[in-house]
Order: sequence, then C-alpha cells, then structure tokens
Amino acid sequence: MVFMNFLEMSKERYSVRKFSDKKVEDEKLEKILEAGRLAPTAKNSQSQRIFVLKSEAALKKINEATPMAFNAPAVLMVCYDENESYKNVNDTAYTYYPGGHYDGGEVDAAIVTTAMMFQATELGLGTLWARGFDAKKVLDAFGLPKNLHLVCLLDVGYPASDAEPSPRHADRKPLSETVKYL
Repeated sequence: MVFMNFLEMSKERYSVRKFSDKKVEDEKLEKILEAGRLAPTAKNSQSQRIFVLKSEAALKKINEATPMAFNAPAVLMVCYDENESYKNVNDTAYTYYPGGHYDGGEVDAAIVTTAMMFQATELGLGTLWARGFDAKKVLDAFGLPKNLHLVCLLDVGYPASDAEPSPRHADRKPLSETVKYL
C-alpha cells in the first residue's frame, strides 16, 4: 500500500495481531531501525536500546515469555538505559521517580518506537505496539542488565491475508474532547 500523506497513513495503519510467515527483509529492517535512530530524544540523550529478535531461538524465547509477540517474524524490544536517559532535576512534580526527578527515558523510547512504527507502515509492513506483558519476565528471559527498562515490544511483519483491524480501530474521540485551547 502506498500512502499519499502522513494523515492518510495514520488513519489506515492498525495494530496487526496476525502475521504471515514471510520474513522482513534486512533492508527494510535497517530503514526501520534508522528511523528510530533519527527520532528526537530529550537533550539528544539517545538512551534507547533496541534488541532485534528475528532468529529462531530469539523468537521462540519471546513467544514463550509473552503472547504479545503474536508470532511476528521480527520483534523489536525497545528499552532505555537509565544511566543515560535525560533527568530533569528541577522538576519536583514527579516525586514518584527515583531521586524525585523526571526521567525522560520512557518517553524517549516511546518516540523512537513511534518513528519506527510509522517507517514500517510506509514500507508496507504491519506492526503491533505491545505492552500487555510482565516486563521482568521478558527481561529475565533475555538476561538484560538492571539498568535497562523495557518500554514495549514492536512486533513487525507482513500482515496475514486474513488480518484485520480491531473493531475499535476507527473509534476516535472528537478533538473537542482531547484538545483544549487556553
């Protein structure tokens, strides 16, 4: 599918929960990862760490750790390194963060994931941004260090021929409910 503009692409993309067996080409995967590398991060901290799961062993491990991989032929585990993420020590509103300051790592990883998701869509691939899993179980399965925080999985692949959007896909609140002009 070729998109004419960003809003059209945003409207048409959906969370794919059923993938074909076709592998994602390395060239396409590299473009997706490059889109994530170029995504903005707070103070250009680039604290994201992306683990590409595409080997048979890695995919078996992620599918055993969570059903949220949906048997995609490639899964990107998007993490951030707390030792490198931007910290706003002047922001006292976020007392629930360690040290009482805002840590931008999770937001930065989300921005990176969004860039990769839309790049995949532009390349004709389907994605699913997944977070309905026990992050500790996934991190432990892959033996990742404690300073890495798993933000989400981005399942990537070609949608199966019978894949379709969730019935809630087109349900969107009007702008008047989500935007306020002050």
